[in-house]
Amino acid sequence: MTENIIVWLKTNINFLTKVEQKIAKLIVENPKEFITYSMSDLAQRAGVSQGSIINFSTKFANGGFPELKLQISACCASHEEQQFNIVESDDTLKEALEKNINSLNEAYRLTQKVNNEETLKRVTERILKAKKVEIYGIYRSAAVASDLFYQLLQLGIPVAFISDILTCAVSAAMLDENSLVIAISSSGKTKDIIDAVENARANNVPIVSVTSNINSPLAKLSDDVLIAASSGNSISNSPTEVRSSQLLITDTICSYIRNKIHKNDESIYFKLKKILNSHSVEEVEDE
Repeated sequence: MTENIIVWLKTNINFLTKVEQKIAKLIVENPKEFITYSMSDLAQRAGVSQGSIINFSTKFANGGFPELKLQISACCASHEEQQFNIVESDDTLKEALEKNINSLNEAYRLTQKVNNEETLKRVTERILKAKKVEIYGIYRSAAVASDLFYQLLQLGIPVAFISDILTCAVSAAMLDENSLVIAISSSGKTKDIIDAVENARANNVPIVSVTSNINSPLAKLSDDVLIAASSGNSISNSPTEVRSSQLLITDTICSYIRNKIHKNDESIYFKLKKILNSHSVEEVEDE
């Protein structure tokens, strides 16, 4: 569990059980009011049994209901109440745009909160030290994986992007401890990605995952986990927000690496940039 239980629950609410979601929703929507509830009040408001509340408290606060309330109370001072921005059927496109911007801003804020500096720096150093980086992503996550691949390629990192489900597993089995796998999966439950990661781990390959589910099978197989958060506003819009948060994380890492290259060794970056730019069509000036 992270230091801020409110942020953790908000980020992972879509991966909780239905009973846990009922309790967590009351916490993240109004934590200050939550800490005033008795167990019987909470059971009635959430529509769950008192036994479910005890189980929730044990799982997420490592104690009983009083301990859960104490942890939430400690987080209230830094918690900003969430403004829900769910797009309604009668919204105009401009109104929908504004609501989506607000939701993405909240998703980005939570992503910044749940990822610590040490993990981000360690992942960056792994990328820079690896003799080969392989990026795995399929379905929706393939777009994020592909974008990361092209950015790292331009930065002079020896990198490959694999989205074919069979090739992922086969290629992973041929890596060694000097390589690095970056596995991108929103749910962290995609079987083909997990199979590939297990093959890589068998060869002592370091694993970095970019996922929204800290308790997922993929996260548990990883050496470092980067969490792409959603705003918690809407379950239906969560995949889109997670994808945007994944791009925020990967763009940030590439920006950091780019700045290090500028300071330490510009030759590789600029050589590759020149090659890539040579394939751009130059505009012809009007006579």
